[in-house]
Amino acid sequence: MSREMTVADLIEQLERLDPEAKIRAATQPSYPFEYLIGELAETDGTCWIGMGDQVGYLPDDAREALGWG
Repeated sequence: MSREMTVADLIEQLERLDPEAKIRAATQPSYPFEYLIGELAETDGTCWIGMGDQVGYLPDDAREALGWG
């Protein structure tokens, strides 16, 4: 089961990655798509990451890395 992620958790994970890497959002493990990241907003202590345009299907290597394979 997933737990709530905080902004600090996200920053910690992002700091381990290549700062020049592109950012995409992956959705729907059984029918995976990739999206650009849209706008960010904060309301009532929650940070919202908006979905941008759909890029296409999630590549197999990304599915595997996410444990969706």
